Amino acid sequence: MENSTAVRRRPTAGSALKQYGSALLDLRILGLITVLATYGLIVLGGVVRATDSGTACPDWPLCHGQVIPPAETKVWIEFTHRLVASLVGFMILGVVLQVWRLYRHRAAMKWAGVLTVILLAAQVIVGGITVGTETAAGVVAIHLTIALALISLLIFIAVSAWTDERPSLSKLAPLSVIGLAGVYAVIVLGAFVSQTDAGLAYPDWPLFDGKLLPADSQAGYLHWVHRVVAGIAGVVLAGALLVALRRRAAPPIVWGLTAAFAVYVGQSLFGAANVWLDLATWVRIVHLALASAVWAMLVFSLVWALTRTEHVYGEP
Repeated sequence: MENSTAVRRRPTAGSALKQYGSALLDLRILGLITVLATYGLIVLGGVVRATDSGTACPDWPLCHGQVIPPAETKVWIEFTHRLVASLVGFMILGVVLQVWRLYRHRAAMKWAGVLTVILLAAQVIVGGITVGTETAAGVVAIHLTIALALISLLIFIAVSAWTDERPSLSKLAPLSVIGLAGVYAVIVLGAFVSQTDAGLAYPDWPLFDGKLLPADSQAGYLHWVHRVVAGIAGVVLAGALLVALRRRAAPPIVWGLTAAFAVYVGQSLFGAANVWLDLATWVRIVHLALASAVWAMLVFSLVWALTRTEHVYGEP
């Protein structure tokens, strides 16, 4: 008796590739990949700072007047940062294109896409200015600020792509917003500390040359403010997490805040290690990487609160 079961056709290489490409272009997937790539770029920027490679290519967009620069370590660290930045820039434009194609009927998504393009253009311009000013502290801080804003918008777009709900500012938890502002201040102050060589203004931690008050110097005051703001931000984050747990916030918000606080503690310890280990390069890199991760986790928690109808902070 003949087998009447129809033989299933195996997907051809072409159809499989098409399906794979469609999956990558899905904004939910493309957005997530772009967020991760942008985070990697921020960390790579920290590598450039930690290795003092920011002026290794004295011109822009070329490097030493060449498309392929000389084979020197610092030169290639900076050049690699530029190449990765170009790649991530095109990925961000791809995200914005998908937003415009599929989500421009949603005002929040549309304007997030528009603002993303504006910030991306500003980031490119400031990147060139950073080279022209030989990595002046203020310009570096602006460059980092735009990067944090970009990854925040990308997180908003990626998370919003998973829901049809409209964001509501009334769902924001004040402590989380204050904590986010505190982490931003810590990161930007850290950039100033790094660029002004104030990282070793004091030989000890958590005290300041054995005292509670700063030394009478610009570097001493800057370093002191950085540590104090970091301590306040940590307390606020702990408070936000306790409130979320006590009031039974939505699980993703609790997870995000828990992860943010845990990583913040680790980031603070690496801040102390910067002093203990005389600004070891790998410690400085990890310090910035963890700070940027805390920022991303907090933004995720807030965006989730904005874009979900489930309660954020219910009754105790």
